[in-house]
Amino acid sequence: MPEQARLRVHGQGDVEVELAAAFLGDLKHAYDSVLLFDATIDGMRRAARDFPFPRYPFGLDFGWPPGRRAVRRTRDWPPTAEEVASFVPHAEQLVLSAVNLASPGFWEFLGTLNPLEVLRKYLNDRHERRKDREYRELAERRRLELENLSRESRFLSERIRIAKEIGATDRDLAPLLNELVYKPLALLDRYQDKNVIEHTEIPAERHTG
Repeated sequence: MPEQARLRVHGQGDVEVELAAAFLGDLKHAYDSVLLFDATIDGMRRAARDFPFPRYPFGLDFGWPPGRRAVRRTRDWPPTAEEVASFVPHAEQLVLSAVNLASPGFWEFLGTLNPLEVLRKYLNDRHERRKDREYRELAERRRLELENLSRESRFLSERIRIAKEIGATDRDLAPLLNELVYKPLALLDRYQDKNVIEHTEIPAERHTG
């Protein structure tokens, strides 16, 4: 079973119910999406091993959906939040394990380490960037930071390396990264702007199940 960990999200209390519900839904979607990105790259790797011939394409038709040999056309892309969630095994689902709604307070989640680490790095990096007014006003730097995440996150950079070693190109990977990593993470921005999220941490204690 994949290594598990706890993600502690620090922020302010007094959160409206509607905002809290949206936050939990978007955080879960970001977590589920990163897990699906991992599963899709793994599906590409297994397919390349089983069918190691140039006539088998890469990208969505080759690696999506993960674990299935049937080709799924790009007209079915991107997957809905419900479809993304359906690929998450029960043992790896995100669990809300503790809440302290003081000001400041925290939310604590239990889940698989790798996607939690991606969430932690993204949110902490953005927490630091928000201190720079000039940075917040430059959309180009914002776009570059999302691209940098795929290089600076050990988990993401390793999955990208695996995909490229079996023949995937940047164009093949773009829809996977955009829809399963960048866009779901960007949904969390508004909660940081409203101080529902400030910074995050993964405590040292981890679990393997």
